[in-house]
Amino acid sequence: MILLAVVTSQCENKNLIKDCPEEKIINKMPTVGDSKLPNEYYIYKGERKEINEFDATWISENCKVPVSEVH
Repeated sequence: MILLAVVTSQCENKNLIKDCPEEKIINKMPTVGDSKLPNEYYIYKGERKEINEFDATWISENCKVPVSEVH
């Protein structure tokens, strides 16, 4: 079972984006009610992409992503 977990984890990592996003957005705008969208996300190729779509280790080792806070 442990081997299966490792193989599954490696397969999932292959589907993650290994490219530098243009910008990281931190949304600090107040919300009304429950918001299902995460407060932080990337802009990649001009579009919003969720952080979990990227290989975080690869990004931290290879990219300098500017961060913008939205108020």
